[in-house]
Amino acid sequence: RVSWTQPSSFPCSSAAMDGLDALRISEEKKKYIIDSLNPILEEMVADCIHKMPKDPVPYMLDWLETKRVTEEDKMLSAEEKERLKKENEELSLTVNKVKGQVQEAAKMAHDDDGAGGAREESEEEDDEDDEPPADWEKPIENRARQSVSAEAYGEWNAKKAFVPPVIAKSDEQKDRLKACLIKSFLFSNLESNDLNIVIGAMKEVNTTAGQRVINQGENGDFLFVIESGKLECLIKKPDGAESCVKTCEAGDVFGE
Repeated sequence: RVSWTQPSSFPCSSAAMDGLDALRISEEKKKYIIDSLNPILEEMVADCIHKMPKDPVPYMLDWLETKRVTEEDKMLSAEEKERLKKENEELSLTVNKVKGQVQEAAKMAHDDDGAGGAREESEEEDDEDDEPPADWEKPIENRARQSVSAEAYGEWNAKKAFVPPVIAKSDEQKDRLKACLIKSFLFSNLESNDLNIVIGAMKEVNTTAGQRVINQGENGDFLFVIESGKLECLIKKPDGAESCVKTCEAGDVFGE
């Protein structure tokens, strides 16, 4: 039996206690239901009955969230409420400012697209209106040579495939050359096949102390890679005197 005191009320405490007595729960839990749960549930159910939402579940969830926020606000001091109010106002102003900037940027982008399209149409119209000069079909005077030697196009001038020379070497020589070449920045990154081609085309040359390998001003026909020893690079000055500008060591490259 339930008695109602007003439309917004829930079963009275005595009726609730009569119903709880039938439950096999502790007195502590019964007191929790009466003191903590019933007041909230009575208020929520009464409000839900009054509003009669189509879907009561989300409505009650929102009601509980609003109830929680309201209770937390009651615990705030006046200073904290004022501080939170100012922060909310500043956030609102910032959001409105950002919205305005986004709208302005979108408007500028739209205007730029329109102007770009108008420029393209204008350029196309200008291209269509441009007429060639009156004398553009006039023959151009040919002052170049009237004949070219046919020899330049003979078979002798045909491009032929390069065949690198191969100079016989012992395995010991190849190993020494390979160990020397990988020290040079020119050959250190070559793939194995390309490096073997370079080694096959090289010829070992032995020199003595004081011997000149190449001279300044001569045509360069060889590229030298130093395996051992040191060589001085000399430059002849206008007065005929020679000056050493660099000393090449094992792994260095010189020549052409």
